[in-house]
Amino acid sequence: MCTFIHCARTPSDIIARRELESMSARVSDIKVAFACEEPDPYGAWTGYTGRLNQLMLELISPDYQDREIFCCGPAPFMQAVRDILNAAGFNMDQYHEESFDAPIIEEEDRPDHDDVIIDDDAKSSVTFTKSKKDTRVQESDTILAAAKKTGLHIPSACQFGVCGTCKVKKISGEVHMVHNGGITQEQIDDGYVLACCSNPLGDVVIDF
Repeated sequence: MCTFIHCARTPSDIIARRELESMSARVSDIKVAFACEEPDPYGAWTGYTGRLNQLMLELISPDYQDREIFCCGPAPFMQAVRDILNAAGFNMDQYHEESFDAPIIEEEDRPDHDDVIIDDDAKSSVTFTKSKKDTRVQESDTILAAAKKTGLHIPSACQFGVCGTCKVKKISGEVHMVHNGGITQEQIDDGYVLACCSNPLGDVVIDF
């Protein structure tokens, strides 16, 4: 079976939507799913809403870990897809992408993606300024796990980056966050992160 996921800004921006739905209705081995960042202002939308995330991927294709994944789109979109897959432990040998650059003739021409791969052996430090506590953790630990290690309680619920309950302000340092819609880009630009799905990279200071 082929699962085809089409991501667009709104339902009106879905290219060849009617043809894709017709093809899926006629061919049982083709499943089509749409994910739109936002619905049309004056139209009903019952499909997936928001940017593609790991939760959507698991709902659309529960067996995606066993599949070959082919991705095409703007570079930031493909980066987001790779982040989702890397965070989920997907075998990236089964990932393939198409860009609109010049064709790759020689292997050395293949682009080297600067993806963040969490290292279980790397150490990071997390400091919570208001609580005056700090701890050393593995890079694979989340900010939420680091807080628990020091005895701090950051309010949390889903622990999957969906609800936004664990949002905290990052004062300095870098984290790798792969969320599932529980935080807006504006909040990220203001320095906020979701503690449940943010991994510290080096020294990180949190306002908590």
